Amino acid sequence: MHKLQEKPKIKGSSARALILLAAVAACAFLPFAALADAKLPLIVWGTLPESEATAARYAEAKEAGFTHVVQWCASADAAKRILGEAEKAGVKLIIGLHDIKRMADEAEAFTAACKDSPALESYYIADEPHKRAFGSIRDCVARYEALDPAHACYVNLFGALCDRRERKDEERQMKFTGFTSHDDYIRALYAAVPLKLISFDTYPVLSFKPLEDGDFRLHGARVFLKERWYETLETTSALARERDIPMLAFALLAAHRHYPGQDYPVPTMEHFRLQQYSNLAYGAQGLQYFRYYIPKPYHGYNNAPILYDGKRGPMFERVRELNAELQARAYVFVGAKVRSVRHTGIDIPLGTKRFDPKLLPSFVTSFSTVQSGEFVVSHLNNAGKDYFMVVNRNPNDDMAFKAKFAPGSEIVRRDGTRAKLDAYSDIFWLDPGDAAIFSAP
Repeated sequence: MHKLQEKPKIKGSSARALILLAAVAACAFLPFAALADAKLPLIVWGTLPESEATAARYAEAKEAGFTHVVQWCASADAAKRILGEAEKAGVKLIIGLHDIKRMADEAEAFTAACKDSPALESYYIADEPHKRAFGSIRDCVARYEALDPAHACYVNLFGALCDRRERKDEERQMKFTGFTSHDDYIRALYAAVPLKLISFDTYPVLSFKPLEDGDFRLHGARVFLKERWYETLETTSALARERDIPMLAFALLAAHRHYPGQDYPVPTMEHFRLQQYSNLAYGAQGLQYFRYYIPKPYHGYNNAPILYDGKRGPMFERVRELNAELQARAYVFVGAKVRSVRHTGIDIPLGTKRFDPKLLPSFVTSFSTVQSGEFVVSHLNNAGKDYFMVVNRNPNDDMAFKAKFAPGSEIVRRDGTRAKLDAYSDIFWLDPGDAAIFSAP
């Protein structure tokens, strides 16, 4: 995640990969661009214990489709060894000591140990900070940028914590962030600390039915979405565009319960798609997941890709399948700029804007929903080419829409191949969370 000094002069899809990270760019995640043609950064949290931070374990994460791992360690010497293991496996690390005071105090030793490693993506500084920590973050980031200007600093923020289903929601937002508004929270941090990327976490899929201890699968139960999730995407995406920095957003990997009424079920493929395709519709230039590995029972987390005994669980293959799908379509998103994002349906999410046909890209000649379908409708532009993306934001039910396109337009299929839309009817079905992507001629 380091600052791009100037745009390299490359041709073709390699150029798009660096435009991401000129999107990811100005930001901080440059080595992302070195990952191959139009490669999406797919970042996994759930740091490996130092004893298991080996080339074999990182290769396993790479097999699951992850390009980056968030890794904590105990010392600069440990960081140097761990980066060597990650380099052998061909993954990059966002690495730190998981203690902002130590990160600041040991900045010279830590950068000396890390900065020359090809596996270093960026320095982990803080997670979900309260405004009380903003001064410490500013000072720590300044030290690292002075010592190693080639690599950026990573800070992950809270998403919106307010939700009308929760009592005293603004008090909760104030308690954890120091602000009653998510927009105020992120803007205050970036006014104090001009970071080169923006990352936030919100896990939007909750179960109506309290989940049974030890088994957080839904067993056919329905789910609902946090009301302010899309509002968080709106505010964060807006700030990313204003500052011309990349946005990184999350999906949940491991089921858990923080407290009664906050039951996060084992994610289905539909839940994965809903979260990550919504993130991409809002211009995300890197996708994150939480958590990958839980070495011992912790806060009710279960069913991560790597289980307590270190073996692969069922989620390993599920996320591997999704990551392959996302990378197959990466050339649409790497370096893409958001032109507009709107929502359809009788009720649209808090903080969002209703679909306006005047904002359709010119190659989409008509678009309408069937029975008030609930969609995210996004217009993206990548290297001069327009894309039209439709995401079914209903987590439980399939939805349909009708659309017509200019001659020569194409559909981008899940495997990344394209097909001329002239051969298709004008009606499209989307399963919960799924996305349809269309390309201009």
